[in-house]
Amino acid sequence: MTHRGPDEDGVFADGHIALGVRRLAVIDGGRQPLRSADGRFTMVFDGTICNYTELADDLSSRGVWLNGDGDGEALLEAYALDGKDALRQLRGAYAVAIWDAAERELFCARDPFGQKPFYYMVADGGRQLRFSSERIGLTEPGELADLDPDALRRYLSFQYVPAPATMTPPARALPPGHFLLARPGEKVDVFRYWRPVLRPSRSPTAETPEKILDALRGSVSTHMRADVPIGAFLSGGVDSAAICALAAEIKPGLPTFTAGFDVEGYNEIGQAEDTAAALGLENISCVITPQEFVKRLPQIVWHLGDPMADAAAVPLWFVAREASRHVGVVLSGEGADELFGGYGVYHQPAAVRAAAAMPGLAKASAGVLAAAMGNGQRGKGLLNRVATPLRDRYIGNANIFSFHDVDALTRHGDGTAYDITDPLFDQADDSELDDVATMQLIDINTWLPGDILVKADRMSMAHGLELRSPFLDREVMSVASRLARTEKTAAGTTKFAMREAVGNLVPREAAERRKLGFPVPLGQWFTGELAGFPEHVLKRAQTDEWLDKRAALDVARRFRHGDPDVSWRQIWTLVVFSLWHQIFVERVFDPVKLGWTADARPPSRRGRDAPPERRDSPPSRRERDLPREPSFDRREPPAERRPGPPPGRALPPGRALPPGRPQGPPSQGGPTFRPR
Repeated sequence: MTHRGPDEDGVFADGHIALGVRRLAVIDGGRQPLRSADGRFTMVFDGTICNYTELADDLSSRGVWLNGDGDGEALLEAYALDGKDALRQLRGAYAVAIWDAAERELFCARDPFGQKPFYYMVADGGRQLRFSSERIGLTEPGELADLDPDALRRYLSFQYVPAPATMTPPARALPPGHFLLARPGEKVDVFRYWRPVLRPSRSPTAETPEKILDALRGSVSTHMRADVPIGAFLSGGVDSAAICALAAEIKPGLPTFTAGFDVEGYNEIGQAEDTAAALGLENISCVITPQEFVKRLPQIVWHLGDPMADAAAVPLWFVAREASRHVGVVLSGEGADELFGGYGVYHQPAAVRAAAAMPGLAKASAGVLAAAMGNGQRGKGLLNRVATPLRDRYIGNANIFSFHDVDALTRHGDGTAYDITDPLFDQADDSELDDVATMQLIDINTWLPGDILVKADRMSMAHGLELRSPFLDREVMSVASRLARTEKTAAGTTKFAMREAVGNLVPREAAERRKLGFPVPLGQWFTGELAGFPEHVLKRAQTDEWLDKRAALDVARRFRHGDPDVSWRQIWTLVVFSLWHQIFVERVFDPVKLGWTADARPPSRRGRDAPPERRDSPPSRRERDLPREPSFDRREPPAERRPGPPPGRALPPGRALPPGRPQGPPSQGGPTFRPR
């Protein structure tokens, strides 16, 4: 966990509890664990309370005086005064644990949107509660190796594991907007204190752009409070451009950071440089090669903790590494698409309404016509959408494998994506939301915390860099939740009202440019420089207990032969799970010896208590066998020495399959591959 908190560490223990912390110091506020003024409460927390100065002013008006001016003390004393109700006053990203010595009660909470992670598990026969900012902090390597078959099935649908499940029970994720209470000898209780609520207006108003701009300007201002250098991520689109423009009002010359690929259509560096120049900002960029991609991929998957197959995590890791060499905090544009209606898929309801209004095109006839069309034929997707209710076809911004495909790929379990989305559709029905707002509600509750914010947090904190998202703010959410449908998708574009709000601040090209969102050329690479890489990883990983490997390899074969029904995202989802299995179950890689767990920042940015740079001892034989540099061994892997389990959908009650183990030295397992 050094990568998350490379500046300071601390421990508190009193007999019933032990609290440990690794701190990334971006706001001066004293060492953690922090003790309340009366000595009753002890706290550790990760993240930043952006409105801590206002919180401190409120406390002083109520007779509570703080010793310092940090956000941690303000949070702790607010809890000491108001208890869990203090959560309603906070703006920022946080995961917090507070021990009440008088009541012998542990209180833990996670911020409303899920920007900061919180994992926990009950161990030692129910006698021990463990919690951590990352799943890897809960256990020793290899301690949790049994997989949840339903979590795997949902991963194949969503490309991530939706909370509160993880891939390795009994580890659990505390969902966003929830808090946890625990007492020694009693069960753990989890409660929800916040949920996103959308109340779209029936029609647009002239005041909407001004309200949006005021809310964003206030949020950016509070998110820029830091005692370390601050910068921003900048792509070619409107979200990051808006954040940078507003930040430049406070800090002219703000450094910005961009990543791209030397592939046409997958490089926003030129657009980002133009935007930065127009705003008077510095832009620092990095270009990612296929060789670097292959070399760093295992480390990136390790930092994710649970498998998460959003390929944009890769360029985010590289741009975060570059930013960490210059600043301690970056602003970023996460949340804009979910709150303001920025995804192209949000245009689908209008297209479906228009198609359904065509004479003679009823739902039944649309389904018949779609079934008669060939794979990849234009219009088939629209007809299928006309024939299928939104509840049955929309599980979020990513829908990787169909339920039929999930059945074919997995050996066990019966969980589906509907288990996650049905309650959200019920909430949308109760609130009488239109289809666009319903899709937003699904994404805010699933895609945003399960994918977008996972990669944002893990890839930045891998380098000791704090990422802040001003769009994910309660005041911004308050304005966004009231937008009419035509203020989101209108005039052939998305985020219509938000683009109007910032149109005078950013270059016209950035305001009007369609969304790309860290595009990654995996589709091209998997048929070019990295041809053969997916099969290489799938064959080497010993995933037979969970995946039907023949079915998985058949998906890869069909993609290689240009089957229009197979996308590179499906291949990538299988590759990430297979590589994750090698790292966490087979333990092919040693994260400590490979340096993945160390402070990744340059010496100039390390804290005063940071250890000196590690000088590697001569590598052991095991370490020499680990795949360090990318090389491609085109030989087939050795024959399986242990047959997989018999086919069947359900595990015996109360019993888990044994974890897989490598059948040879570590060098037989890793994705050693040399791009062409």
